[in-house]
Amino acid sequence: MKRILIMHISEFGGHKRASQNIEEALRFIDPAIKTMNINGLGRLYPRSEKIVDLIYTTTIKRFPRIWGKVYDRHSVVRTLTPLMRLANTIGFGKFANILKNFRPDAVVATQAFPCSVTAEFKRKHNLTLPLFAVVTDYHPHRFWIHPCVDVYIVACREAKDTLVREGVEEDKIKILGIPISYRFLDVYKKEDIAREYGFDLQSPCVLIMGGGLGFGPIKDVFVELNKINLPFQVIVVCGKNKTLYGWFKKRRNRFRRPVFYFGYIDFVNKLMDFSDIIITKAGGVTISEALSKELGIIVINPIPGQEERNVEYLIKRKAILKADTVLEVRSFVERLLNNREELAIFKQSAKENSIRDSSLRIAYFIIDYLN
Repeated sequence: MKRILIMHISEFGGHKRASQNIEEALRFIDPAIKTMNINGLGRLYPRSEKIVDLIYTTTIKRFPRIWGKVYDRHSVVRTLTPLMRLANTIGFGKFANILKNFRPDAVVATQAFPCSVTAEFKRKHNLTLPLFAVVTDYHPHRFWIHPCVDVYIVACREAKDTLVREGVEEDKIKILGIPISYRFLDVYKKEDIAREYGFDLQSPCVLIMGGGLGFGPIKDVFVELNKINLPFQVIVVCGKNKTLYGWFKKRRNRFRRPVFYFGYIDFVNKLMDFSDIIITKAGGVTISEALSKELGIIVINPIPGQEERNVEYLIKRKAILKADTVLEVRSFVERLLNNREELAIFKQSAKENSIRDSSLRIAYFIIDYLN
């Protein structure tokens, strides 16, 4: 029986979702596999996690350009690497206990920090424990890179080329996609979805999402969409944002078009099956899910750094539209609703840039590697 340790950071967001998708796929393929899926930052550095989360969220909300300027800069990485190696050693005691008690046959990391901790621990203790680095964006940043990583799993050829330019051996890199749940392979009939949730089967549908925490100008986007003089309906996923959910609930009878709003849910795949257009943040997992469902994708205000690079890659592939303002979002939605041929082109491009069975490919690869 194989035992696999999976590590992410944060209790919400794409890194955790990616780790859960891999875990789900591993158990689907081989129910005998034993997994442990942990928040590496929270488990190894419990006192620091809230501080790190606060600094990160404050920076990207209030000072996004500063974050963009330092993100993945070669000089910044070179300066911070010795400090990170020192910080990694602080968690080595707890990490050693996890390895001792769980006895994993491999470690899978869906974020660079736990990947770095594992790689440094391997280097210090001369371990041969296989380490899989699963990059959850379309462009891998330099903090992923470590000689003790055994396999890098990336989304696309460009990501592989980036790692090769940074000195990673080509045969260590596998293009298997960003892990989305294998449930996205199921396709639900629109008639059944409309019946289940009360949607209007005859009207086009625009889905608005802001990730698990309901980030972004969702309310402002909706207010602009509500001014459009075209027949369509709107689905809003508020995630953990209770204030946003309450705003829609309080005004549900004042909108000029059908509006359906949800909190934190586990049936996004169904909502995407029903929708024609999605307006969302540019996280790698969310974008990959939308691509798999062949949606017209509009992203707004991508976070400088990883999300901007996701957008740059997919714009080159003609798979998404990027809006800098809510007014531009409105313009794009009107354009796509009025031009079904253009919308069909974006849907086709989404299909061509998707790896729908990514989590299963990753799980099969890990199992085959260990065997």
